[in-house]
Amino acid sequence: MDMTPNTFPTLTALSVLITLGFSSASYAEQAINPEHEHEHEAPSQPQSTSSEQQSETAQSDVEHDPSAVTLEAMTISSEQPTQAFESIQLIKKDLGIATDGADVLKQTPGISVTRQGGTASDPLLRGLGGTRLNISIDGVPFGGVCNHRMDPATAYVSPGSMDSLTLLKGPQSVKNGNNISGAVNFDRAEIRYQEIGARAYGSYLYGSFNQQALSVDSSFGFEKGYFAYTHNNTSGDDYTDGDGNVVKQTFYDTSNDRLALGFTPDEDTLLEISGLTSKGQMGNATIHMDVTKLDRDNINVHFKRENMVPWLNSVELRYNFTTVDHDMDNYTLRDLHPWEEYLLMGQFWVQHFGKAEFLSEITPDLELTTGLEYRNDSYDANAASGFLELPPPPPTSGSELPKNHILSFGNTAAYAELGYQMTDGLRWISGFRVDSLATTTGTMHAAGETSTIVLSGSNQYRRQNLFAGFLRTEYAFENVPVMLSAGYGHAERAADYWEVYSMDGFALNAEKNNELDAMISYQGDKFSTELSVFYSHISDFILVHLGDRANNIDAQRTGGELLLAYNLTDYFSMTGNLSYVYGQNLTQNTPLAQTPPLEGNIGLNYDDGVFYGAVNTRLVAKQDRIHAGYGNVIALDSTPTAGFVTANLQLGYTPHPLVKFQFGIDNLLDKQYTEHLNRSAASAAGPAIRKLAEPGRAYWGRVTIDFDYPASFIKS
Repeated sequence: MDMTPNTFPTLTALSVLITLGFSSASYAEQAINPEHEHEHEAPSQPQSTSSEQQSETAQSDVEHDPSAVTLEAMTISSEQPTQAFESIQLIKKDLGIATDGADVLKQTPGISVTRQGGTASDPLLRGLGGTRLNISIDGVPFGGVCNHRMDPATAYVSPGSMDSLTLLKGPQSVKNGNNISGAVNFDRAEIRYQEIGARAYGSYLYGSFNQQALSVDSSFGFEKGYFAYTHNNTSGDDYTDGDGNVVKQTFYDTSNDRLALGFTPDEDTLLEISGLTSKGQMGNATIHMDVTKLDRDNINVHFKRENMVPWLNSVELRYNFTTVDHDMDNYTLRDLHPWEEYLLMGQFWVQHFGKAEFLSEITPDLELTTGLEYRNDSYDANAASGFLELPPPPPTSGSELPKNHILSFGNTAAYAELGYQMTDGLRWISGFRVDSLATTTGTMHAAGETSTIVLSGSNQYRRQNLFAGFLRTEYAFENVPVMLSAGYGHAERAADYWEVYSMDGFALNAEKNNELDAMISYQGDKFSTELSVFYSHISDFILVHLGDRANNIDAQRTGGELLLAYNLTDYFSMTGNLSYVYGQNLTQNTPLAQTPPLEGNIGLNYDDGVFYGAVNTRLVAKQDRIHAGYGNVIALDSTPTAGFVTANLQLGYTPHPLVKFQFGIDNLLDKQYTEHLNRSAASAAGPAIRKLAEPGRAYWGRVTIDFDYPASFIKS
């Protein structure tokens, strides 16, 4: 099948964006403050605790001086962060070559990704991913439908249409579910206009391996409401590794469109109704099938009301309905040998999600957040096999086959978080959450419905009560820019869709994580550093064996992250970070499988407000602490992995506040290497022999246009 992207609409849209941007530049220059391009990049949220992410530092001072230059890439704030263990990244500030949410996340210390092709990598925080890392998109928790995890939640994230991501480490909140390793939220900023106006953000990337990415994010509105439209398309051919070998089945082509209608009758009220549709195809270099269909439809309603009564600051309501139709097969996007059996598998996912959250300021020093959630996930599946040489012909889609209901989850949750500002510097935060989860199974067949073997967990029902809670203290010194924090958290997680279905794990016990987290942060004018450490003991940890079975064990994890940044001059800065996790399987007295190795980064940056340059070196140690044949629903350990060093180069030029050009070289030294967390090891037949190699040297260029008029446009 021809996977070459449709370049004509892409180039047409690009030319329109460039023409719009440059023709409007002189007209809008008088109306737009030079710093204004940063005012609508992210919602108003707590300041990042990472010095590398202090992108809005000293913004208020700059706004009073239009001639000032904001050195965002290197400025290190002396302002204290407002919440520990949380960091915020402005996505559109530096998209780079990111094709999905995992590509954005993998630049964050503590995050690893497991590649399975050219896109749709699976992210892990401190070595734990899947449903241990809760991922939300537009405030809605997201999972996936493929029983082989070809579509992790981040595969549905289009970076060019999102404004920010928030990363929370550890079970230090209960607002985002039961966080075993942490939570990631991808958010769009709220849109408001003070008068009639419009905004157009456009970005186009072209790179090696015919990689293309087009993003359009636009809106038109007035004081009482707005209309917004976004479009994204990403595509690429098979990539080449550092030895010059083409890595087959790493092509991809995905797109999505979103329409939103917003009502803002006053400055305290927002109602938005949106609809999204997306499609995708992608090769998979790690197993015997490709994604031939990934169709998603989504309807979302979001209501927010602030300043209601003195004791109730805000109410936020959400309802989301999502359907996903997914096919994978071994004959549409690859060639079969004569008399080789074809195979098609289809999965279908329907999700209903509702949430109500209330924020109350009981006293000036006491703040209470409460919430209720309801979520229902229903999964159907089917499969077909045969030979191309024999009738009937293979189906072109799983939708042509009868569906078998295999599994559903119904979850109701309630939570509360209380923050108490005891003194000017001392703050206490605590939270508690309870989830009532009902798991109902239909007749599930082994090997993704391709076998007649009925799984032992079929036609069962169980209800589990899952608890989570935490207590944390934060102390900010008055005279020095230092913040200390320590917290204890507990979280429980039941067996998920992949563990119940693909691993026949209906009877597995729920995981119970007890974790201690501590951090110290110093945010000076020239130098900034942050050290986060943790100790985790997980009872009944769900460990996968040989890719088709799982059992409960006890596990122990320790580690942390160190971040450093230093302003060498007004324009030059250096950054560095170090991440490490030590995992142990206490039950079997072996290393905990799928634990990432020691990793560090060293970066040198230059930014004078017009020209930008950065060199980043990544250093990864060998990992020989493995447990062959064991792992998680993403991948299994196979063999030790050698260490490696890679480097990336990025250059930027901003000739006008509306226009930005970027050029980059990834894997500058054309290094041949493989990641230790490697999807090729995941197979029902056991660990693979050869791990999937990473891309070799890749060149890319991106042009971005960000135009809004008049200057009273607000995206807060």
